Amino acid sequence: MTFWRRFRLYLLGVGLGLLLVFIFFGQRDWTSWTPEGRVMMAIDSSAQSYSERAICQLKCLEVDSSMLFSIQESASVDFSESSPRKKPCPVYRLRSEYEEEQYVLIWKVCEKDEAVELLSIIQAGKVCGNCD
Repeated sequence: MTFWRRFRLYLLGVGLGLLLVFIFFGQRDWTSWTPEGRVMMAIDSSAQSYSERAICQLKCLEVDSSMLFSIQESASVDFSESSPRKKPCPVYRLRSEYEEEQYVLIWKVCEKDEAVELLSIIQAGKVCGNCD
């Protein structure tokens, strides 16, 4: 058997294998195993509560629950400014760009209790002075 014949058979096998993998696993979320995916999944699937400061900031920024969901959906975790090893519950800083505005959300994630708390929401260029 020549090299080119073996190479074509190899490519045929790899192609069929990739096709089967796509058919069986094509609808899966491939990012859920990453650290960012795990944090976002924990925030989305846990019982959410809001601190008094966050409630004040949400009113000041005129952010309702559907807008908060959209902001959070486009967010990414900033691990360099987060405290993932904080005990008992880590604190994560999420950065988001929503309708050309920059937002920072700070979440306390207690996976053991299956609860998360929004500690703060900040919009770039807008100050809510009475919420501190």
